[in-house]
Amino acid sequence: MNRKEPLCVRCARTQRTCCQICEIYITPGDQERIAAYTGESDFHEYRRPANPEYLDQDDDPLWAACVFRPDGTRRVLRRTESEGCVFLGANGCRLPLEVRPLVCRLYPFDYTEQGLQGVNGTMCPTWLLAPGETLLQSLDMDAETAEAWRRQLYAEIRRELPATGDSPAIVGRAEGPQPAPRPHVLSPELSCESAAAASSESSPEAAAVPKMPSPCTSV
Repeated sequence: MNRKEPLCVRCARTQRTCCQICEIYITPGDQERIAAYTGESDFHEYRRPANPEYLDQDDDPLWAACVFRPDGTRRVLRRTESEGCVFLGANGCRLPLEVRPLVCRLYPFDYTEQGLQGVNGTMCPTWLLAPGETLLQSLDMDAETAEAWRRQLYAEIRRELPATGDSPAIVGRAEGPQPAPRPHVLSPELSCESAAAASSESSPEAAAVPKMPSPCTSV
């Protein structure tokens, strides 16, 4: 085996890849970038998560409240009949790195609105790493770049907030001790507006993101 090959190449020879398994949420910004690059408009749809457990993410109220619509669906990339991402080609992702969905760029980092939460590469065949090589090294990924993308991601999901005048009023954070947040579970009383207000008072704007090679070079 050629250990100099990108891990994604080795992964595709061993198992179904994240591009074939995952349902990819795209932000309004992702949608705009992909449409501008491809000239297409029918690459996404609104769909409920195939795995109901995805709704039970209790560490990020802004995500749960803004990403999911009232009917439980969210904007995701379409999938082909073979169940792969619509942009998955013979040599990997057909989108350049700066156009790919932010959630794709951020893998394998876990994150919430509050920051990066560590590395979770459970879908990666880490047994194929070279001796002494880390997952981040193999994917040419680093925390600084991931943090810039994370800030951009949360700035863009805030654009999901209703812009109509008849949307519910924003509820501020009450004073005193607060109960533990229940993030990715959207309860009837938690609107997108109230989740946004209960999070940080101001969201850092998307930072300039450094370019780096794509990890998904081939499948």
